[in-house]
Amino acid sequence: MGAAPKKPRLPAPRVKLPRDYVRRLERLVLQLAAQGERREGLGQAHLLGAGEEFIGHRPYREGEDLRRLDWGLLARSDQAFVRRTRREAAPVWSLLLDTSASMGIGSPGKLSQGAQLAGAIMAAGLRRGVRVQLKSGLGPAFSLRRGQSLGILLSHLESLEAGGAGSASPEEMLASWRPAREVGLLVVIGDCVGLGLSDLKPHQRPGRRMVMLQVLAPEELDPAAQLAGAAVHWFDPEGSEERSGRAPGEAASVYERRLESWLEGWERATRSRGIGWSVGASDVPFEKRVALALEAR
Repeated sequence: MGAAPKKPRLPAPRVKLPRDYVRRLERLVLQLAAQGERREGLGQAHLLGAGEEFIGHRPYREGEDLRRLDWGLLARSDQAFVRRTRREAAPVWSLLLDTSASMGIGSPGKLSQGAQLAGAIMAAGLRRGVRVQLKSGLGPAFSLRRGQSLGILLSHLESLEAGGAGSASPEEMLASWRPAREVGLLVVIGDCVGLGLSDLKPHQRPGRRMVMLQVLAPEELDPAAQLAGAAVHWFDPEGSEERSGRAPGEAASVYERRLESWLEGWERATRSRGIGWSVGASDVPFEKRVALALEAR
C-alpha cells in the first residue's frame, strides 16, 4: 500500500495579531460602548449598548435597584415586578471560528483576520458584562467572563492553527454542538466554503441574533492579477492536489462570475432568514466589520 499523498504546506496557518492590535481593540471597544449609550438614550435597542432592551417582567427581588421597578404595573396589580432586559435573558455570546485548512491561505491569512474579528467581538461582549465563548474546533468552547484578563483571550487566539489538531469547519461544529438557550448572539466567522443555510437554520430561535462574517483572501475576491495569463500555482488546502501553469485568459472572468453568484446567493439567503451577513478580504481592518456584526437589523 502506498503512502498517503502529502498535503501542501499552508502559507499562513498560524494566527498573527498586529502589533497594535490591543491598542486598536481597546479604542474600538470604548467607541462601541459610547455608541451604545447614545443609542440607548434615544430609546434604540442595540447589541452594542448596555443590553437594556425590554422583553418582559419578573418578580422583584429584595435589595434590587428600585429604579428598575415597573411602578405602573405595581399600581395596577399591587405586585412588585421589575423590567426584564435582553441582557438578563441572553447573557451569552457564542462565536464559531473556522479553523479548517482553507483558512490558512491569504496575505494576511484568513485565520488571522478571523481571530481579530473574534477577539474584538468578544472584548465588546466582556465590556457589556456578558459571558463570551469561542468554539474553534470539535473540543470544548473557550469561555471568558468580565474581569478576566484580555491576555488570556489573546493567547488563546494566537494558539490556533488552520488545519491543526482538533481544527474544524463551521458546518462540522454546528452539526456536533448546540448553543445553550441563553445564547443571544451567535456569530459564525470563516470562509464558509462548505457551509449551507441548512447548517444555520436549526440554531435560529426567537431572541437570538445570528451573524455570518465571511472572510476571503484578497486573491480569492479579486483574482484577476493571479489568473489573467500569469503563471499560477494552485493547491487544494483541504486535500493534496497541486498544479502549476498559466491560466487561460477567460479563467478569471469565469471564476468571478461564479464568485459573484455564490456571494449574491448568501446575501439573499441570509436576508430572507434575518441573519446578519457581510463578506470582506482578510486585509480589511477588523474595525470596519465588527460594528456591522453587532448592529441590530
